[in-house]
Formats: sequence, C-alpha cells, structure tokens
Amino acid sequence: MGTQEDPSKRKEFQKRTDADIDSFLARTEFSKTSSQQQPAKPAVEQAPTRTETAPPAAAQATPVKEPSEQDQDDQIKAARANRAEREAYQDVAVLRKKAHAFGHKAAKFFHKYKANEAKAQKCSEKAVAFREKGGVHKDRAKDFKERSKQYESELSGAATGKTELSPESLRTKIAQMERKAAKEEEVVRRNESKAAAQGAKAAKFRTKAAKFLEQNKLFENESRMYARRADNLEKAGT
Repeated sequence: MGTQEDPSKRKEFQKRTDADIDSFLARTEFSKTSSQQQPAKPAVEQAPTRTETAPPAAAQATPVKEPSEQDQDDQIKAARANRAEREAYQDVAVLRKKAHAFGHKAAKFFHKYKANEAKAQKCSEKAVAFREKGGVHKDRAKDFKERSKQYESELSGAATGKTELSPESLRTKIAQMERKAAKEEEVVRRNESKAAAQGAKAAKFRTKAAKFLEQNKLFENESRMYARRADNLEKAGT
C-alpha cells in the first residue's frame, strides 16, 4: 500500500498554493495598471553612427603622370623665352637710362656752348664799338693834322707878308693842332687796345664754345646710339 498523505498537510499545502496564486495575480494586475498610467518615455535619440564616406574624386590620390620629353622641352623653351624677355626688358631699360644720361649731358654742353657763343658775340660787338669810336677820333686827329699843315703853309708865307697873322700866333696854332691831333691819336690807340682785348676775349669764348659744341656732338651721338639699340631690342621683342 502506498503511503497516505496527512489531510491536514494537504489542506495546508492547498492554502499556500492558493495564496501564492492570488498574490501572483494581484502583482500582475498592479503592474499592468501602473504601466498604463505612466506616460511613455521618449525614445532616446541615438547619435548617428559615423559612416565612412568615400573621399571626393579630386581628393583621391591619382597616379602622377610623368610629362613626356616633348612637354619637358616645351616647358624649358617657355622658361627660356620668358627669361630672355625679362632680360631684354631690363636691357632696354638700361639702354634708355644711358641714352637719357648722355642726352642730358649733351644738353648741358649745348647750353654752355650757347652761353660762350653769346659772350663771344658780345665781346665782338664791344670790339666793333671801340673800333668805330677810335675811327671817329682818328678822323679828328687827321683833321687836326691837316689844319696844322695849313698853319705851317701860312707860317711859310708870313715871311713874305701874305698873311695877316704873325708867325708867333701861327706857331701857337700849329702847336695847338698838333697837341689836339696827338690827343685824338691817343684816344684812337686806347680804343684800338680795348677793341683788341675784346677781340681776344671773343676768340677765347669761341674756343670754349667750339670745345663744348664738340662734346655736345659726341654725347648726342652716344645718346642716339643707345636709343637706337633700345629701339632695335624692342622691335626684336615684339
């Protein structure tokens, strides 16, 4: 025969199981109602995960294509032409500067030439004026000499009584005419000396003027030569 359970134990076990079932049901209902009353929590936004984007086409490493020999030759020719053009421009600027400097010096020498020419002309005019003045006094001296000769002829005729003047008065007039003639001749010599001095000054100024004119021509030739070379370089560059 099998063992028979105690009826008191069976009732006690049944009570326990029933109480457990009731408590379980009560807990489940309470959890349902509380879940319905509580507001739904917003979903947490998740940070977007980084996605590896492909780099743009320009940034992608492309294999470098080596230039061909023809391209290298063209680049070298272009660089040489550019350098030659710059050097030609610098040469033209230097030549223009030199032409301007020589032209400036030529202008200065030409100014000195004209100044000395003007001085020489002024001295020549003074010399002519002194000679003209000396010519006037020379005519006066000649007139006094002629009058002195007339008085001498009258003095020779006074011995025969052909003149009214006495020999003493005639001698006095002759002496006066000779003194005046000598004075006029002195003025003539002084004016001729001044004219000679002005002529010497004019010659000196003309010599200087000729030297400055020669230097002016030389510097003008140099200026034209540099200007012509600059023009030729510019034409060759264009």
